Amino acid sequence: MAKFDRRVVVVTRPRDQADELITAIAAMDIEVRHQPLIDIVPFADDSSGASQRLRSQFLDIDHYDAVIAISQNAAECGLDWLDRYWPQCPVGIAWYAVGPTTADALRNSGMTVSMPETRFDSEGLLAVAGLQEDAIRGRKILIWRGVGGRETLAEVLRARGAVVEYAELYERTQVPYSQAQWHEVLEEKPLLLLSSGQALDIAEQQVTDLAQQVAGILVPSERVAERANSAGYACVLVAASARNEDTLASLRAWYSADE
Repeated sequence: MAKFDRRVVVVTRPRDQADELITAIAAMDIEVRHQPLIDIVPFADDSSGASQRLRSQFLDIDHYDAVIAISQNAAECGLDWLDRYWPQCPVGIAWYAVGPTTADALRNSGMTVSMPETRFDSEGLLAVAGLQEDAIRGRKILIWRGVGGRETLAEVLRARGAVVEYAELYERTQVPYSQAQWHEVLEEKPLLLLSSGQALDIAEQQVTDLAQQVAGILVPSERVAERANSAGYACVLVAASARNEDTLASLRAWYSADE
């Protein structure tokens, strides 16, 4: 018997970031379902305390020596703020991105971007030459991110002598689903596409014994893969990056093994 009676993939990306991927997966003759786990809610440019802090940081962004975007969402939200106050990209800033998708967003706005060569997470960023101690000691670095998240990057950069601030640009809100909704999505034991460790956490909070209800999971980084392997998933696939083409390449390899 074939490993898959039906090819079913569940995409969990946020609502406005999944359309192209879903279309491409469907074109591969794979049944695809969309179950977004996280909504991205950018902070508005208003009178709130969070917005006032962001406004100050972006008005003075030329005071920073480097900016690091830790996700595509962070890059896109940061660029929206930058466009409000800087008609041209400020000079003298070193730009860094956690991975190719994030780097693409910055490069499309004219930035020259450095990024990890292989591992696309905080650990990968910390291995980039421009972020070593001799390069950043005494330098001022702004990290674009959402509210909360891992502290590893900032902690290590500070230990290397940098002055680090966060520009927290958006909130992530969990999308709740009933057990009946999850049962409908998981009844064919699909391959689950997860975009982050937080997405994996949310799915496991909402579904009891998730590892036993999916054929496997596809994740965008080794860090999330390590977390999934420790949770007992039978198959954990790691895409080369979060780019659509790398996700699709992993899917092709996964399903071609059954042919």
